[in-house]
Amino acid sequence: MRLRVDPHVPRNAPGGKTQEGNHIPWNGAGKPSVGVPRRLAEASWPARGVEDPWGNAKAARWMLPAGQVAVRAGLLAWQRAREHERSAPRERGVLVTGVEGAWPDWLKGRGAAQVAGEWRAKPPLWLLECLPNLPAAQLAIEIGAKGPVESRRSRRDDEASVARALGRWQRRGVRTVLVVRLTGEAAKAEVWSL
Repeated sequence: MRLRVDPHVPRNAPGGKTQEGNHIPWNGAGKPSVGVPRRLAEASWPARGVEDPWGNAKAARWMLPAGQVAVRAGLLAWQRAREHERSAPRERGVLVTGVEGAWPDWLKGRGAAQVAGEWRAKPPLWLLECLPNLPAAQLAIEIGAKGPVESRRSRRDDEASVARALGRWQRRGVRTVLVVRLTGEAAKAEVWSL
C-alpha cells in the first residue's frame, strides 16, 4: 500500500476533500512505504560452461576453498544483476551465511613451542586462511559495497534470518543486497533489490 500525498490538500480539508489512504494509522502517515524485496539475479558455483568470474585473483591464494566458492557465486550473480542497476551506485550490502573458519592442520595437537617454531616458517598472511568473514569482505571489495557486510555461521532458520536482515537493511536505506549461502563445497548467490 503506497500513500499518495498531494501537497496542496491538507490531510483533513473541509468539504470532504482529503488525502488518499485515511485508514493509515497516525504514526504511519506521510512515511514512505517499504516495498517488497525482489530478486534481480541468482547464480550457483560451481557452474558448468560458465567463465570463472574471479579468474586468477591473488586473494584466492589466502582463502579456503569454501570461501572461494562463495566469492565466485556472488560475483557471478552480481554480473547478472548489473544490467538492472542503471542509476548511480546505490548503497549495497553483502550477507554471507554458512561460513566456517578453520584453523590450519599444522596447529592441531601442537604445543606452544612447536607452534612458534612453525609459525615463523609460514608466509606472513597465513592467518587470512582462518578468517570466517574473509569471503564477505572480499565480495564487498569486489562489488564496491557502500553498506553493511555480514557473515553468519549458522544455516539454521536461514530463510527467516535472511528475510529479517533484508528488512532491517531496507529500513536503513540499503537498496541492493548480495546474499550468498554456502552449503558444503557449493554456494548459491542472489542479488536482491529492496
